[in-house]
Amino acid sequence: MAWRFKVSKYKNAAPIVPKKEDWVNDIKVGAPQSCGNHVKASAAFIAFNVENRGGGSLGLVPLDYKGRVDSSTPLIHGHSDLITDFCFSPFDDGMLATCSTDANVRIWHIPENGLKESLSNAEYSLPQFEKRVENVMFHPTTEFMLSLAYFDTVKIWDIKHEKELFSFSGHEDQVQNLCWNGSGSLLVTSSKDRTVRVIDPRTSKVAYEAEGHKSPKDSRIVWLGHTDRILSTGWDASRVREVRIRDVRNFSKPYKVQPFDSSTGILMPLFDPDTNMLFLAGKADVSIMYWEVTDKEPFLTEGLKHNGSVQTKGACLVPKRGLDVMSGEVNRLLQLTSNAIIPITYQVPRKTYREFHADIFPDTPGYEPSSTVSQWLGGANIPTKNISLDPAKRPNAKFQIHRGPLSKREESKIADADTPVPAPRSRISNGTECKPVSEVRPTLSKPMVAVKETVEEVEDENPSKLASIRKAFETRSVSVDEKIVERRREEVRQEQTIQEEEKENVSDQVTLRENSNRVSAAERRKTFEQRMASVEDKPSSPTPKRANVTRSFRRVCKFRHLKGTPGHKSTCIENLRELSRTTPGECDGLAANSEFVVLPLSGPGGKLSVIKHKKPGRLPDGVIPSLMNTSNVMDFTFDPFNDHTLAVACDDGKINLWHIPEGGLSQPTNQPNETFMDVGSSDKVTILKWHPLAAGVLAAATGDLNIKIWDIHRQSVALVLTGHPDQIFSMAWSPCGRYLATMCRDTHIRIYEPRHSSEPISEGNGPVGVRGARILWALNGKYLVTVGFSKVSERQISVYKSTDLTKPANTVGIDVSPAMLIPFYDPDSSTLFATGKGDSTIYAYEIGSDFPHLFPLSHHKCGSVHQGLVMLPKQLCDVRQVEFCKAMRLTSSVLEPLSFTVPRVKTELFQDDLFPPTFVSWEPVMTAAEWLGDTNRPPRTLSLKPSDMVSLSESREQQSPVSSQSNSGGPHTHIRHETPPFLKGMVPTEVRQTQHKLEESMSQQMDQISKVLEQDRMEGVDSTEWED
Repeated sequence: MAWRFKVSKYKNAAPIVPKKEDWVNDIKVGAPQSCGNHVKASAAFIAFNVENRGGGSLGLVPLDYKGRVDSSTPLIHGHSDLITDFCFSPFDDGMLATCSTDANVRIWHIPENGLKESLSNAEYSLPQFEKRVENVMFHPTTEFMLSLAYFDTVKIWDIKHEKELFSFSGHEDQVQNLCWNGSGSLLVTSSKDRTVRVIDPRTSKVAYEAEGHKSPKDSRIVWLGHTDRILSTGWDASRVREVRIRDVRNFSKPYKVQPFDSSTGILMPLFDPDTNMLFLAGKADVSIMYWEVTDKEPFLTEGLKHNGSVQTKGACLVPKRGLDVMSGEVNRLLQLTSNAIIPITYQVPRKTYREFHADIFPDTPGYEPSSTVSQWLGGANIPTKNISLDPAKRPNAKFQIHRGPLSKREESKIADADTPVPAPRSRISNGTECKPVSEVRPTLSKPMVAVKETVEEVEDENPSKLASIRKAFETRSVSVDEKIVERRREEVRQEQTIQEEEKENVSDQVTLRENSNRVSAAERRKTFEQRMASVEDKPSSPTPKRANVTRSFRRVCKFRHLKGTPGHKSTCIENLRELSRTTPGECDGLAANSEFVVLPLSGPGGKLSVIKHKKPGRLPDGVIPSLMNTSNVMDFTFDPFNDHTLAVACDDGKINLWHIPEGGLSQPTNQPNETFMDVGSSDKVTILKWHPLAAGVLAAATGDLNIKIWDIHRQSVALVLTGHPDQIFSMAWSPCGRYLATMCRDTHIRIYEPRHSSEPISEGNGPVGVRGARILWALNGKYLVTVGFSKVSERQISVYKSTDLTKPANTVGIDVSPAMLIPFYDPDSSTLFATGKGDSTIYAYEIGSDFPHLFPLSHHKCGSVHQGLVMLPKQLCDVRQVEFCKAMRLTSSVLEPLSFTVPRVKTELFQDDLFPPTFVSWEPVMTAAEWLGDTNRPPRTLSLKPSDMVSLSESREQQSPVSSQSNSGGPHTHIRHETPPFLKGMVPTEVRQTQHKLEESMSQQMDQISKVLEQDRMEGVDSTEWED
């Protein structure tokens, strides 16, 4: 029983938490929900999930990074949805694999110096799979082999030759985790069907199968290195977290079950096979447990627990090549929290750290693959060659491996396992001294630092001769500043010692025996110089230098801090009543122009109330003046070129045109000015859209799944667009008026060129939800924006390139709500507003041509829920108050104005950077006959600058000549001291005018004062007189 009392070298390994300034701070992780650990590390970089910024993104910083992560730090914009898992290659610190909810797996190449700009183009993408991919993991011994799991399927992929090697779909439910054994011959999986399976991929068979944890909740599994043991974490039937260890030789029953507590966060097992240290980090836990795995009872021995103060979002271990072994760091755990990454060092206490303690740092698997894909498929099980962690034996200072892009790499040529390798020759043979046989180094794709020869320390018969050298070796753990001083002292003493030894060697001929272990003075001198050179390679400061990160991700957005301000109560329209709450899903619910706003009323007959929004106040009681249609109203819209014309679509197939009197409605009316109806069809009309450039062109979506384009002046259908197999949700004209985009219930987006074809010219996949959708054009027709639902009823906003509808350029998830989001787009500011009936938040995004295309702005939160929102024309905006958008918000009984402004200091100037020339949307550029005759004309633009205002750019140009004149020293130049910018907005106008008059008066007085000095009038002595 002596083994019970065997002292472990790692029993007293203590967690050490650095100061907060040494953390990776100010990151935004969000709340990722997946089976991944959300943070991974290589010997060079740390990758971690960041909050969804319009898609799945990863943050990436160097391994030794300390301090704040700036908001402009470059990111990896990997996917259009949440990145569920990611993994670094064990053979390349710059190769990263990612998988996502969007069912894609991608391979990324990280430059050796880190990210200088955001990455959005993957080096290689696997074909899209059927469902969300949950796990990815590289093979431990073979390069270019990637294993992945999605739903009930596990696949192995050769990413170099771009082909599938293995597929297994025998799971009865979702695969939650997978892991390779140490030799890479077997793969173990845990599934939601509460079963643990050991799979032999090369035989396509399940080698072992047993019941896992009793609960179907999330579970994790890890193979304990090169042993036959497997460890898993999960919950039992009583929802108590537990750890189970089982042996493949008796797989049916675990030989160790360790229960813990009833917390809801899964225990993430992090196992180090070199030291048998097991770390258990529970999601949402503040503590991290450390256990040591043993071969015999009790199998798990508890170590020192880390008790923190912040909840854990994820955790990972740093590879052994990235540890500071000269400080006794046997492991480093990275704890991911909501806003930081905390590096927790586990240190084995020793009296001194001047030497490398080989007893606590056994050789670890190296960075060279032991077999190729073809060898592995042929049945080879070659373990990875181990390497030493001794800094004296490292190929370079950082011990990082960068092999370059995948496309430029060639598969490593690895000798077969049966090829005999000759033993190294002796260093001294037949009395002749020979140089040591250098170890065969792996071939790297990029040039590495030259490998320095090292000579093993040996016992000398005269220890006094090597005293100085050994002392120099022991000073490796001293701080760098102390080493510099100590090194100079040792160099002087070492030179004296070496000179004395060289004299002794010249005078006395030493006979070398074949098996002698003596080391000559020349070798010792050479070794000492190498040691000193290795010290010089280290940084001059013990604190790692902060990496220079290029701040290129966060684009400059002038509207980021937009402010929504509701109008005063005196500007609202109150006492609205009998409002309809059941408008069709294709209808926006409100319509407005520069004079009127239309509200649907409840009751039969399809009543619409028309109100002048420029006349606020309380509506009188009694009968509300309205337009009474013959049947239920499906949609309504104002003619953009005539504020008094309203088109109404009815469910009886009619389109009614109403002319609104100049002063508005004074009484109810049921006689439209014109009525249109297709004689050949009586299906209801669901959507109406006026042409943006041609007068009298109206597109109408009908119940027979067609779109009919009317010529209002001729009262006839000019064009019919077909090709929709289901209900049409939305449609929109392009800004140039040539194309028409539609969104259908079959989840497809279609683009038509109506004058040339009745069939769509382009088609692609849109939002997958069938509860409704909207579509509109952005960025002068280069992009399409859709608003819809996902499969789980999540409201989403997607951006598509109009030339590529195969997949969205990016998708942003908003929330889960049954209300349809209604989008509104301002082309001048490229701002997208979206809100739904029953919401109290108006979401704002800027549409950009660069990834991720959707840039969140300041969302406006209203004081109450609203029933609808409508944007007013651009010409109504008060540019003097920097108002770039104006809207009307409908609540239960009040219609209130809503102003969107941008905070600026110099409001007295026209902000021409915020107000570019706007499209003249209220005047047509062609007639219906011209447009139908294939005429194309660009829209006209108009500046919103008032005649009495000076633009911001002009004021800057006017200030530049003044500064140049003052610098040149011109006569009678007076420099006016302006009010500081941060105070100008607080100084009243009267005070500024008085100050300006005072400065002008002082300037005139200064001009009258002569600047000629009295001594300038005096005559001086001629220079020739001084010579006498």
